[in-house]
Amino acid sequence: MVLSYISEKIIYKLDNCMDKNLTNKILIFLPNMIIPILIYTKYDISVQAISYMVLIPFLILISIIDYRTTYVYDITTLSGIIMQSVIFIFSTELKSNSISHLKGLLIGIVLSYIISKITKSLGEGDVGFYGLCCFVIGKEYVLFMMYLSIVFASIYGLYIIITKRCSIKSSIPFTPFISLATVTVILTQKDIMNLYFDILKINL
Repeated sequence: MVLSYISEKIIYKLDNCMDKNLTNKILIFLPNMIIPILIYTKYDISVQAISYMVLIPFLILISIIDYRTTYVYDITTLSGIIMQSVIFIFSTELKSNSISHLKGLLIGIVLSYIISKITKSLGEGDVGFYGLCCFVIGKEYVLFMMYLSIVFASIYGLYIIITKRCSIKSSIPFTPFISLATVTVILTQKDIMNLYFDILKINL
């Protein structure tokens, strides 16, 4: 609740045009309350669970602002990376696996930067946001998370092309799909990966 309240204050400060209505409050508070409960159910009380829970307000904050303004503030992404770094430094549990997370950060930034330059489909803010999310989940899930985010974005893009008759070249905010993919990986881990490969085997 405290993190939700802080997130709300930051969102309204960064986006002055956003109305302080019930709908926006629900969009901010509901995921901040439900997702941590799901994380606790899966991971119980652990440092890893705390790391994931601390990430959630950043996912929601950055995604809402990007959706509203198509802009990702570097300070929000950097703040998330700093907070996660502090958790890693003071945690023996996570420190032992720190190389995996540092590699995740590096891979996430490098790959998304390459994609942004080749396809022009990602902004600089998306690159930093990928870095934050990949840092938290570790290198083991980076490629699958990035793949999922592109799939989710493609599905949404197809939807708006069909329903709103938008051009195929129309731009959409990308961080909400990075957030959705990250939360999906956090809550399912290898389960969804195994399901995906099982589906591929059936089709082949």
